[in-house]
Amino acid sequence: MKQDISSKLLLVLLGLSLLFGLCSNSLASDKKGDILAQVGPYKLTLEQFEKQIQSLPPQFQMALIRNPHLKEQLLDRWVNITLLAQEARERKLDQDPEIKTRMENIKNALLAQKLMGTEIKGKVKVTEDEIKTYYKDHLGEFSRPEAVKARHILIRVPAGATKKAWEKAKLKAEGIRKRIEKGEDFAKLAKEYSDDPGSKNRGGELGFFSKGRMVPEFESAAFSLNPGAVSNPIKTSFGYHIIQVEKKRKATISPLSEVQFQIKRRLYMEKQKKIQDMLIEKLKAKYPVKVNKALLSKDMPQHKLQGNMAFPFNRR
Repeated sequence: MKQDISSKLLLVLLGLSLLFGLCSNSLASDKKGDILAQVGPYKLTLEQFEKQIQSLPPQFQMALIRNPHLKEQLLDRWVNITLLAQEARERKLDQDPEIKTRMENIKNALLAQKLMGTEIKGKVKVTEDEIKTYYKDHLGEFSRPEAVKARHILIRVPAGATKKAWEKAKLKAEGIRKRIEKGEDFAKLAKEYSDDPGSKNRGGELGFFSKGRMVPEFESAAFSLNPGAVSNPIKTSFGYHIIQVEKKRKATISPLSEVQFQIKRRLYMEKQKKIQDMLIEKLKAKYPVKVNKALLSKDMPQHKLQGNMAFPFNRR
């Protein structure tokens, strides 16, 4: 069941990536190679199909490697879309002004991508020295603050509650704390008694958190406890908390070996953007550009916002 759900999700994510790529390739029916599929005059070769897969993000390619059955589903998707597109052309829907505009936008996006690929080819390189220099000059970006991993049980007290309500909540929290002292499981008691809906079903698990993430009283108590220790009831604006610290993590800086790919990618993107910005400025001088941003302040009619929301072959 889990695999089926992930497969459907992947197909939805891949849909837009493959929709235009595979369909546009299919129009070149004179392409040579092993014919993977044919719908009327439209052919899809194995080479075209594999090239489209290779153009996908790495995580999608890995998913396809792990589950070859997804390739069959993508191929079926191409067949279905091509069938519908062929019928749409038969009905002259390709002459619809809105379709023509959207197809022109798609063509513009593909041409822009192709042009940028041509412009940056062989021009964008990131050296080891540049990576080391960036790391040295930006150590703060790779620091990991001191953190605590903890669970808690919250006995909530509503805003504006009476003094008696606060006393009652404290007594309840103290009773639970005594049961923990006697050896009862903290997570089990959290599931039974905690009033925090976000962590209750996880046995009160909060994961790791650094300073500044929690209310001051809670944070102070959590960071003062040793791993394995359980606090007395801690009063905050939410009520009374019982905190169990599981682990503590000291402040560290990620080593260069762990972040060098991240740095390389960032520097690569910065250099690519610089080339793109220079090209854009050059093209603005070559082609006339007029923009009226004042029109953006006008509200778009609701019916237009709701249009074109359907996605082909969204399977339930």
